[in-house]
Amino acid sequence: MGSAAITADAIRQARADLARPIAQAEGLPGLFYGEAFYALEQERLFPRGWCAATVGAAIPNAGDIVPIEIAGWPIIVVRDREGAIRAFHNICRHRALRLVGEARCAARMIRCPWHAWTYDLTGRLLATPEIGGPRQHEAAGFATDELGLKPIRIGQWLDYIFVNLDGNAPDFATHAAGLQDIVANLDLGGLRHGGRIDEAYLGNWKVSTESGIEDYHLVFGHPQLDAHLFRNSRFCGADGVFTGGIVAMQANDGGEAALPPLTTLDGTAWPGMIVLSVFPTGTVLITPDHVMLGMLLPDGPARTRVELHLYFRNTPDWDAHQAGRDAALAMWREVLPQDFQFIEGTQAALAMRDAAGIRTRFSPYWEQAVRHFQQMVLDALD
Repeated sequence: MGSAAITADAIRQARADLARPIAQAEGLPGLFYGEAFYALEQERLFPRGWCAATVGAAIPNAGDIVPIEIAGWPIIVVRDREGAIRAFHNICRHRALRLVGEARCAARMIRCPWHAWTYDLTGRLLATPEIGGPRQHEAAGFATDELGLKPIRIGQWLDYIFVNLDGNAPDFATHAAGLQDIVANLDLGGLRHGGRIDEAYLGNWKVSTESGIEDYHLVFGHPQLDAHLFRNSRFCGADGVFTGGIVAMQANDGGEAALPPLTTLDGTAWPGMIVLSVFPTGTVLITPDHVMLGMLLPDGPARTRVELHLYFRNTPDWDAHQAGRDAALAMWREVLPQDFQFIEGTQAALAMRDAAGIRTRFSPYWEQAVRHFQQMVLDALD
């Protein structure tokens, strides 16, 4: 299944199948979750757009460095000595060794372990030890000023750090304008990082994303969530940027809130939820009392690394609400493994569903965002 070719005709047919009225539309074939389609995504989808790569909270201090891989593309995101955020290809300019293998704190420079080429945190090449012979650190005609780390464009929204690998995506502020409109009435300026989860699914990144942007399964797959109180999302989306839903919460007489509520700009408690896939790698949930910013980062065609960050209102009595933050983190740690069985079971059946002639379908009420996401995947290959 993974090695079969993806033809232009197959992509056109998949696009036509998705474009039918949603009650008759058919989802992407299983083949489109395998190796050959993943190779197309590595070439055409992930390099061209704005991918959520990490968050500022992952590199809070000057000298912090985090290595990230997006569909096989190795990058590093750095907070330099002046506090500016930068991104580079995680590849030495000498013999192309991956430079940074794990997160670092308070680094002053980046040194290649192979031949000790050394770069500062702005990417400038500082040293090429003995390049011209013993104790000869320069070589005639060798222009080190042209061999700094190759930079990657970045954009920022909320605490997200986005990267554009090929450098040719539209201006980020223009790209993200629709996202900003969605949260324009919310006061999200006083948030503080309060928790992180790292997991991995044995499933294609698209299966992971699709699972996170539909409310249909919540009452069945996560019965502990009381999803009947918030399972009435209104679809929202912008082509190539995001897809998801806005939820009007129902009243809950469960007692006093454990966490300070998020508020609108006029100070009113925020009564809803926003659930978004920020195409292609971001996943956002804004609840009445916390914000989750996540990345679903492809690690091959059949594995996805999941990194979630939780943010809460930074009130003067922050320490008094630790139990509430712990409960929110525990909820996420409970929900994620419940999704493993669905994602991994879907991944396991990809080849056989095509062989059996079985195409996936959409709930017209619950899964408009899932179809929109699949349409954006195909559009990104053009």
